[in-house]
Amino acid sequence: MTTLADFLEPIKVAGRPLAENCKGYLMDGTSPRPDMRKTVGLGTCNCCDYLTIKDDTVVLIEETQLMEMIKNLKSEYQYLSEDDKNKFVDKCILQENKLKVYGSMLVLCRLDTACNDAKILRKKRYDFWLVVSGVNKKKDSRLFSTLKNRLSNLLRSSLGKMMNAVEVIPANKLAAKLAANASTP
Repeated sequence: MTTLADFLEPIKVAGRPLAENCKGYLMDGTSPRPDMRKTVGLGTCNCCDYLTIKDDTVVLIEETQLMEMIKNLKSEYQYLSEDDKNKFVDKCILQENKLKVYGSMLVLCRLDTACNDAKILRKKRYDFWLVVSGVNKKKDSRLFSTLKNRLSNLLRSSLGKMMNAVEVIPANKLAAKLAANASTP
């Protein structure tokens, strides 16, 4: 039978592994890497990239190139007013991440029957971290700074019943945050 250890690997951000001690359980792998979705019979449903476990909390981690997504959406819908573009972008980001969280929760519910040691996840609290990579330019940094609080609040109000905490984190802060939370070995 499958174990959680089958999914443990170094967490990657923008395709590159973080420090060796920053490991998580891969949820949405592609062959030959492990894939929790397929293990539980769900095919390629939307879900987060990783989960980590610390004490009484499971953290769902979704890494995204958010700045690129925003630029592409605004370019595609350039005919909208700036206010309408911002509302549309917020709605798209919110919908995509809600789907990933809901899909992740479904995967975890089904993982309980496919993986004996997954039962430890039953009585834990759940957090969601949206990790934003690709914030390299000064302009992107400013955009991220103004977007971070608004996006955190939107996600918190939408996922608040399921998630204990919701955070939007720049990718360059993830390794330190994982270390501070003493995540999965």
